[in-house]
Amino acid sequence: MTRAQLRAASPRRSPQRIREIDGLRGVALTMVVLFHLFGHGRVSGGVDVFLVVSGFLITMSLASSVHAGRSLDLARRWGRIFTRLAPAAAVTLVFVLLLTMTVLPPWTREQNLGEVIASALYVENWQLISSQLAYNAAGPLTSPVQHFWSLAIQAQFFIALPLAVALIVRIARSPAASLRIVWIVLGIATGASFLYAAWLNGTSPDIAYFSSFTRLWELGLGALMAGLVLRGLRLPGVLGAVAGWIGLALVVGSGWFVDGAQAFPGPLALIPVLGAALVIAASGGRSRGSVATVLGARPLVALDRVSYPLYLWHWPILIAFLAIVGRDTVGVMDAVIILSISILAALATRRFVSRPVEQWAFARPRSQASLITPVVAIGTVVVLAFALLIPQTAAAREEDWDAASPCFGAAAMDPAQAACADAVPTELVPGFAALSKDDDNRSGCWASDGMKEVHVCTLGVEEGYSRHLIAVGDSHNNTLIGAYARIALENGWRIDVAGRGGCYWTTATQRQSSPVEADECRNWTADLTARIQAMPDLDAIIVTHSSAAPLSVPEGADADEYRVQGLVEAWSTRPAGVPIIAIRDNPIFPKSALECALDVDTALRGGCAVPRDEALHDDGTREAVARDANATLIDLTDYMCAPAQCSIAVGGVLVVRDGRHLTATFAHTLAPYLSRALVEALD
Repeated sequence: MTRAQLRAASPRRSPQRIREIDGLRGVALTMVVLFHLFGHGRVSGGVDVFLVVSGFLITMSLASSVHAGRSLDLARRWGRIFTRLAPAAAVTLVFVLLLTMTVLPPWTREQNLGEVIASALYVENWQLISSQLAYNAAGPLTSPVQHFWSLAIQAQFFIALPLAVALIVRIARSPAASLRIVWIVLGIATGASFLYAAWLNGTSPDIAYFSSFTRLWELGLGALMAGLVLRGLRLPGVLGAVAGWIGLALVVGSGWFVDGAQAFPGPLALIPVLGAALVIAASGGRSRGSVATVLGARPLVALDRVSYPLYLWHWPILIAFLAIVGRDTVGVMDAVIILSISILAALATRRFVSRPVEQWAFARPRSQASLITPVVAIGTVVVLAFALLIPQTAAAREEDWDAASPCFGAAAMDPAQAACADAVPTELVPGFAALSKDDDNRSGCWASDGMKEVHVCTLGVEEGYSRHLIAVGDSHNNTLIGAYARIALENGWRIDVAGRGGCYWTTATQRQSSPVEADECRNWTADLTARIQAMPDLDAIIVTHSSAAPLSVPEGADADEYRVQGLVEAWSTRPAGVPIIAIRDNPIFPKSALECALDVDTALRGGCAVPRDEALHDDGTREAVARDANATLIDLTDYMCAPAQCSIAVGGVLVVRDGRHLTATFAHTLAPYLSRALVEALD
């Protein structure tokens, strides 16, 4: 929140306390911005402090009203709060809509437009969870509204807490009884949320990071601090001064002590959260050496005035910059330029949007009138985003092409189709509006984050099948599900499929983004081994994995040998006599190849190609197959690449949807050739 938000949330305050809270909030949000720009992917504790302050302020206002016996007037309260929040957010989101349709890659449009709608409705955190998106450092393909997740949690609390307090006031007998119930409920909810956050952060850190329920304890602790302050329980004199400085040090240093992307909002988030609590507990100190001398200084107070719009603007400007210059990271001078532009945008938003709108809205005599402004702001963004989204989804649904063409997709590279050598397709599929969704993966075949056990689905014939195979691996295995399904049905086979993101069947240690995910991967591979050993009628095991999958190679070990040995050892645990059929990984393209394909004519004529030796990486399977007497290698590379280069478009079909994963459309065209190779391997 900004200081403007404070005026809506806290009608009674002392000037000195205001300066300290303003300064704390300004420091918190500025930390977020600076870490995003200069922190090389690290996450500060700024958002955690922001949530503590938000909980503190709204609760101070509500508790003061209840204590004085005043009406809570929820319509007016919500109207004032969201009038200060929604217009600036709406302007930023309209800018993101413009970016989405002009600067950002077309294949991200549908996802980005959906997230803009979720951000406008203050449910972006749940949108990120449902999309299984982790908190990512900035990149040209990162969501330009990812940072709205924290604003969504704040807004949800601003809606839920007044409703809960109003209900308690209605059923309680007196203001004193109402407040006692409020503090009890807040205490229980805060404790339960903390325990849940600690548990979920250890099992599903990506979900924990965004969940309203795991973040509730940070808001709740701020709310409980409001109860202490209202009772006059503040740290006095020297004790307060020391505590305030310690608190500020914890707040500022938290991003350097802990990488919050993996640790927060688990127990380690207590570092910035307790730091904020100490600053609040020490507020009101008058001594020259108190933390108020810094937090109440004019520069910090001035910074706080633009902290909210600065937070809104810096992220989409950063994403736009990366997309325009075609880089994944920014240098120091780049970050300074982005920060400068963001500050100018924040100042302009405050001067020409926030202040005029607030003056107009708050001048209206009726309490319900203040609700008009946020409703109009939110509604405008939602309508605009839907207007842009509908054509994108319609284009994806209505896409149709002649898959029966003898030169369609992989068939264009078939030596038996001599006429295809000189054929030039007239259209490129799938279209960019449908590209990100051109994926045949299924939840039943997939173990996502938080799952330690294998999920197996069955394709083809479930009873009376002539062959029983299981296909296992990471996401590159599951891009072939459509091909597996066609092969199984045409041959009367049963093909089971089991996949997991960033994890495949090997005894080598696979590098993961967190210790939790590393543990989940180990458990998944162990469960997979047990499942395979318990399948008595297996005719073969199909294995494949991404050639870009990283391993944690022991010190002094040869990386290539370690990769190969991990495969060989895993395969050796299979039931005796069951053959291994290893599929070499598909070519991997740089993002520049996808950007090149935006020029459809160039892509269709093979102009978006990369050298074959750059697109193909050693995945270890060829050497592993050579060491296993009952293993066969299937290499489909010649259906995707020419002898000297690999084109991102083959036979009028985009080979990959994101540079690494095969499109479902192209995978389908590989089915006849994969089927023939499997039959030969099984004979």
